[in-house]
Amino acid sequence: MIEVLDPLSKIPGVRLAVLVAPDGVPVCVRGKHAEVPEDGTRESADSLAALATSWLFELARSVAPLSWNAPQRVVLRAARGTLVMLAVPGAVLVAICDRGVSPDELRLPMEGAVARMQRILRGMGTRNESPEPPSNVPDGALPSRASDQEPGFVHADNRSSESPAVTGQD
Repeated sequence: MIEVLDPLSKIPGVRLAVLVAPDGVPVCVRGKHAEVPEDGTRESADSLAALATSWLFELARSVAPLSWNAPQRVVLRAARGTLVMLAVPGAVLVAICDRGVSPDELRLPMEGAVARMQRILRGMGTRNESPEPPSNVPDGALPSRASDQEPGFVHADNRSSESPAVTGQD
């Protein structure tokens, strides 16, 4: 999944890009602040992932009584930067931007990252499937109807013109 987040993390002004599982566990972390120093002065990807998913699901739970759909994209602005979250099936894409970066500049790159992720997952699914699953039904003793179409196969009632027709009259 690194190839999914690399283009997003290289955008000027993006400090951190994280792909998070729905339970708040970071799956992939890319960006300038991906490594946490020993003194813990930078934001930790683990804590960011947990907080972001909990905020997103709290928002979804709070708008549910209004019969609104769950939010797909959430932007939180703060004094030191902006947090942008994009909910996708089975994951949450989180990006932290520097102050002065418009969150709208990330809309297309984040949607592109999601499309790449879904394309990769679809490819993994088709690679793991065998072209023809093994059948649990044993082959029958009699030939199947599929063999009727084989060249040289003749039905019993498709007699050639040389064989006499059998009728009940002499």
